[in-house]
Amino acid sequence: MKQLTIASDIAADAEVRKLLAELGIEAWTRIPRCAGKGPRTGAREDDHVWPGYNAVTLAVVDDAVAARALEALRAFRDAHPKAGLFAWTTPVDATL
Repeated sequence: MKQLTIASDIAADAEVRKLLAELGIEAWTRIPRCAGKGPRTGAREDDHVWPGYNAVTLAVVDDAVAARALEALRAFRDAHPKAGLFAWTTPVDATL
């Protein structure tokens, strides 16, 4: 199993969740408002100097689903570079 972590501009959040639904990922946790700085999009600090903010979505999925999700997310990121999308997986040893 893998934890899929997706960070993106809040403006892309609905599209990210739609993509997860299309992949059959029904269980996830969303952190709706967080600050960050990406290599392509710059800082989003939700203040007057660096306006905007990000959302982070976490899902624990099977390895095969994680691989498909990363491919779909890569395609979305490539088509929408201003979405500031960044995703990664980490191993999950156990869940309850």
